[in-house]
Amino acid sequence: MHEHSGIRLGRRVTPPTVSVVVVAALAAGLVGAPAEAELPPPSIKVAIIGPETGTPRWSSSANATFRQTTVGDGIKVGELRPRSSIGRKTIRMGSPVSSASIAEAGSTIRVSARFSTSESRGKVALRVLEVSDGRVVSQGSTYFRPTTSSWRNSSVSHTTTMAGSQIKVYSHIEGVSRRHYLRIKDVAVTSTPPPPPPPPYTPVACEDIDYADPAQGKLTFADEFSGSTINRDAWRVRDDTFLNQDQAYITKENVSVHDGMLDIVGKRMQESEWQVNPNAIYERNKTRDYSTGYIDSIDDAGYGNAAGDRFGQKYGYFEVRAWVPSTSTMSRGIWPAFWLRADDRLGEIDPLESYGAPTIRNFDPSPSYEWNSWEDTSQQSSTEHTQGRAHPNLDNDPIWKGWHRYGVNWSPTCLRYTYDGETVGEVPLSSKPYFTGYSFDDTFHLRINLQVGTNYWGWADPAHTKPEFHYLVDYVRVYQGNGN
Repeated sequence: MHEHSGIRLGRRVTPPTVSVVVVAALAAGLVGAPAEAELPPPSIKVAIIGPETGTPRWSSSANATFRQTTVGDGIKVGELRPRSSIGRKTIRMGSPVSSASIAEAGSTIRVSARFSTSESRGKVALRVLEVSDGRVVSQGSTYFRPTTSSWRNSSVSHTTTMAGSQIKVYSHIEGVSRRHYLRIKDVAVTSTPPPPPPPPYTPVACEDIDYADPAQGKLTFADEFSGSTINRDAWRVRDDTFLNQDQAYITKENVSVHDGMLDIVGKRMQESEWQVNPNAIYERNKTRDYSTGYIDSIDDAGYGNAAGDRFGQKYGYFEVRAWVPSTSTMSRGIWPAFWLRADDRLGEIDPLESYGAPTIRNFDPSPSYEWNSWEDTSQQSSTEHTQGRAHPNLDNDPIWKGWHRYGVNWSPTCLRYTYDGETVGEVPLSSKPYFTGYSFDDTFHLRINLQVGTNYWGWADPAHTKPEFHYLVDYVRVYQGNGN
C-alpha cells in the first residue's frame, strides 16, 4: 500500500478440390507423447482441406461464391467473389474442420496462408477457429491489407482451450465490389502441444527460516491491545489529515482499543462533516465523505503525537491477527492493510492488502487478499514491484468470515508471505535488484490503516458500501533471527 499524503502531506459451394499441404500426423501417436526434457514440444501438421482442391469443400457466405481456379503457370488457388454488383460488402470463406482433433488444451495452433486480390482497399482477416461439437469455442485473428501486385503472406496463432477440439480456417475481406476477388493458397496449419508441466515445487532457501520458531528467532515487538487505550509510546495515531488517492478523512476518533483488540472504524459522515482535500489525485475524491483511522510506528512527532524511539527492524517475521471488513457485499472501496515502510528510504512490504466488493471491475477480490513489495512506495522514481494473490480455499473460507493471521518472513534470501502460518507466496531477493540495493537497506516500521475508496476498484457510496465498518486487530507481533 503506497501512499501520497494529504494536508500532511453458409452456405456450401461445389468447386472441384484436392488435398492441401497439411498432413494428418496427429493420428500417428505424436500428440500426447512425452517430450524429451531438454527439447521443446514438436510442432505437428494438422490435416485440413485446402482452398485450392479437396473434398469436402470450402464454404462461402451467402453473398459470395467460392471456386477453385488456375492462375499463372498452372497454379491452383481458391477464389472468393461477391455475388451482387450493388455496393461494397464483406464476403467470407471457411474451411471444413480438421479431420483429426487436437489432443491437448493449451496447444498452440499456427495458421499461415498467402493472399492476393484485385483491389487493395479491402481489409482482410485470417482467423483460426477452435471448434467443439460443431460450436466455435475460441478463436484468434489477424488483419492486414492485401496487395494486387504479388502474393502476401499472413499468419495467426492461437492457444486452444479444450482437449479434443478441431480446427477450422476462416477468412474475409471487407468493402469489395462485384468485379473484384480475394484469392488464397498455400494454407498450412500446425499444432504445438503445450510445454510439459514444471517440476515439483522446491522451496527456496528461506522456507527453512522461521523467525517465529524459538529455536531460530526471538520476539522483538508485540502489542496484544489488552488495555483500554492505544499505547502512544508504540504507535502514532494520525489525526486531521488525508491520503491523496482515497476518499477518507483520517481522525484519531476512529481508533480505539477495547475487548483485547484494536478497532479502526470507517464511517460515512454526515454531509455537514464532509472535508475537502485540495491535493487529491482525482476530482472524485477531493470531497471526503467517509472517516477512518491510521496508526504507524514512525519515530517522528506529528498529529499530536510526541516523538519517540518507536519500533523499526530489518529482517524478521512480521504478523498480525486480524478480521477484515472487506466483505463480498456492501463493501465497495473498503481497503484494510498491514504493511511495512522503510524508515529513511523508499522500500515497502505489504503482508496484507484486502479489497471489498462489489467492485467496478468484473472481479470480486474480497475472498482473497494481495501481498506486495515496492522499490519506491510513492512510485515516482520507480514502479518496480512484486505482487501476488494469496489464499488457498477461497470458495469455502473467504478471509472476511473471521480471524486470520497475515505475515511475512523477511530473510536475507527472500520474502515468504504467510496466511494462518502457511506459505502462500515466495519472492527470492535475487529476483529484483532493489531488494539488495538502496531502497531496502533500512529498518522498516509498521503501519495499520483502513483506506476508503479506490479509483481502480471503485469509490465507496451509500448504494454499495455500508455506513460503518470495523477493521479489528487482535495482535501485532514481530520476531528477529537469533543471529541478527
